[in-house]
Amino acid sequence: MYLIGGSIPERENELIYNTSLVFSPDGQLLSKFRKIHLFDIDVPGKMTFKESETLSPGDQLCTFDVDEVKVGLAICYDLRFPKLSMKMRELGCHFLCFPGAFNMTTGPAHWNLLLRGRAVDNQLYVAGISPSRNVEADYVAFGHSTVVSPWGDVEAEAAESEAIIYATIDLERVQQVRQQIPTSIQQRDDVYHMK
Repeated sequence: MYLIGGSIPERENELIYNTSLVFSPDGQLLSKFRKIHLFDIDVPGKMTFKESETLSPGDQLCTFDVDEVKVGLAICYDLRFPKLSMKMRELGCHFLCFPGAFNMTTGPAHWNLLLRGRAVDNQLYVAGISPSRNVEADYVAFGHSTVVSPWGDVEAEAAESEAIIYATIDLERVQQVRQQIPTSIQQRDDVYHMK
């Protein structure tokens, strides 16, 4: 079994990163991802948060193979940046995994919507993995770990409490959706070239 270890603070020299580690079945470090987009927001009357006061952004994409499945890994706020997910799809990913702890302001409004959007946009499976909700913690996570299919169906979803969920990553389903609605070959980069 492969293990994606959520995310932890990682210090390198004087910089601190929000880092997710991937371990192979034999316990070897297979890959490492440092969160690219830092969560600096201000929702008046609800929440102000500035990760950049403590953390530094990463600058590398992370993909790795689990048997025939190419997996892309990013962290939390990275989910809000469609170009990042599009790039991982372009690199051949069938499945994207986002360990994340959306809060009680953004979680109810955006968590499920963003997971489904990235899955449908890129015609692949997407998982959002969240800690369970602890209302006594300094930071209260929304919870609701979720796996979404390439068609946008919620394949598995936890409540806000601690749970284990399962979903099958069906590569034939990925190919079927991509053939039925062939957006990758119909894309008009000549009209809307993106940097």
